[in-house]
Amino acid sequence: MTDDSTVPALELRAITKRFPGVLALDEAWLAVGRGEIHAVIGQNGAGKSTMINVLSGMLKPDSGEIRIAGRPVEIDSTRAAIALGVATVYQELSLLPNLTIAENIALGREPRHLGLLDRATMRLRAKAALDRVGLGLAVDQKVGSLSLAERHLCEIAKALAHDPSVLVLDEPTAALAQREATRLFAILKGLRRQAIAIVYVSHRFGEILDLCDRATVLRNGRVVACTDLADLTEADLTEAMVGGRTEVYERKAAAHPLGPVLLECSALGWRERVEAVSFAVRAGEVVGLTGLLGAGQNEIARMLGGDLAPDRGAMRVAGRELTPGRPADAVRAGVSLLTDERKREGILANLALKENIALPSLVRRRRGGIFVDVAAEAAAVGDEVGQFGVVASSIEVPMRTLSGGNQQKALIARWHLADAAVFVLIEPTHGVDVAARAEIYRRLETLAAAGKALIIISSEIPELLALADRILVLRAGRIVAEKTPAETDEEHLNLLIQGA
Repeated sequence: MTDDSTVPALELRAITKRFPGVLALDEAWLAVGRGEIHAVIGQNGAGKSTMINVLSGMLKPDSGEIRIAGRPVEIDSTRAAIALGVATVYQELSLLPNLTIAENIALGREPRHLGLLDRATMRLRAKAALDRVGLGLAVDQKVGSLSLAERHLCEIAKALAHDPSVLVLDEPTAALAQREATRLFAILKGLRRQAIAIVYVSHRFGEILDLCDRATVLRNGRVVACTDLADLTEADLTEAMVGGRTEVYERKAAAHPLGPVLLECSALGWRERVEAVSFAVRAGEVVGLTGLLGAGQNEIARMLGGDLAPDRGAMRVAGRELTPGRPADAVRAGVSLLTDERKREGILANLALKENIALPSLVRRRRGGIFVDVAAEAAAVGDEVGQFGVVASSIEVPMRTLSGGNQQKALIARWHLADAAVFVLIEPTHGVDVAARAEIYRRLETLAAAGKALIIISSEIPELLALADRILVLRAGRIVAEKTPAETDEEHLNLLIQGA
């Protein structure tokens, strides 16, 4: 008799998936045991997203076999995946903002009594799901009113409401501060004790080593390693991922000279989230903003980009008043905003790389004020692609086919081509691998050296210590500390953020 405890909860065998011109998965395999947290790592474009989409039923493999608890299955739709016990939580959220938490969690399997929607049961189920992730929210609250971290935890609660045997998590801590991430890790360890198999996709090697049991490494669509994580280091994982030691970004010892003030905020306020915030950024300077989620840093970024209109205070670019709450005016003033929700608020997924980069500066390449000079556009975009190291087979490829790191570099190139003077970046390395992160850091340093003003909002303290000339710490909507990297370290900044 076979011992069922030795049969993997999930198996992929020789999974192959091709797209035009791309072999995304090349006979890839994966085996995850019951009660195991199993990391899947690889550079952007290595095949992780394709593997997730195969598991969730979003994509059907060209060949290979999927097994659940030792039994061959066909996952040809998201509904089939859920029915087979596979729940997936994507980095890009699927919750509908105009529905309540309870309605989102019940969506597609709403309880009914005598043919009518049973709202009482729906609320009870939603409350039980929220309890599993430690969220004490009102289930009748609209999802659109939640913070990004709360929405991520609601998404996980929705997945757990299906009582899965396999839980697939795509960059689950990307939007979470340390406090929420710690809570999530406790939840996942509890699920491990319940014999749930967890596939954990992340670029954050520190948390992988702390949390996961084993890791499968993808490179160019193929599995190159499957290893226990005991006694490994982040350097070991990086070497396995890239096939050798990778260059680590190091802050330049000699800073470039700073120019005049390009951006100034005076007593800026928005509702109860931002209170009388004042700071200035000079040409060539990189200023970091950090704090717990909800401390006000994201709202400040969105006010600068015209996405939010401040209730009080003023913003000036190169000494001129910036019209509040108008993105077009911010762009005309030379302010660019890159948010942490790249796919929803940044890229135009189905348009070509060329159009994505050229869009804000089309007016500059019109002939006779009407027609776009296509040759000039292609030449300009080609220069930007080369300058910012965007890897693509052609500037005509759809933006959605690029890896996350290359999409982010393309967005930075977009605003460089538009001659933005101020770059406001929320979590600029959100969802990119270690090699792409170092390259993005170098590109941002190049912008600062060219006299641009950079405001970087980040929850990653090492990132701010590597990039920023000054770091502003926010708490409850106010700036409570200002430090240079020479004056502080990771431990000290974390204490300031926590208010300890």
